[in-house]
Amino acid sequence: MPTKRLNPRPRRKPETCEPFSKVIVSAFAPGTLQETVKCTSDADFLVYCVTNGGGAGFSINVKSTGFGTGVDPSVTAFTIGASAGDVITFIFQPGAAGFLTLQTQCDAKASISG
Repeated sequence: MPTKRLNPRPRRKPETCEPFSKVIVSAFAPGTLQETVKCTSDADFLVYCVTNGGGAGFSINVKSTGFGTGVDPSVTAFTIGASAGDVITFIFQPGAAGFLTLQTQCDAKASISG
């Protein structure tokens, strides 16, 4: 005689893909040479940066807009965003150290490379 389960397993809800639910984190700490780091995603994305305020600072460039600026080392945290397919490039000077966090849609192909 077949037995009946008294507590059947609950059915899982299909996973929904929320905006900005995928998170990639990368550390940087250039030694004696500057370090270039590129962030990109095939969906809209945000990049958060936290630094130690050391060195000669860093620069940021957003490819699609042509926006580029040097950042004083006294700026230790900021957020910048870009559209799908764009590239945000950071150039960190020796003495700077910290973390970059890229946040995008869960099914996006995204990377922090450098």
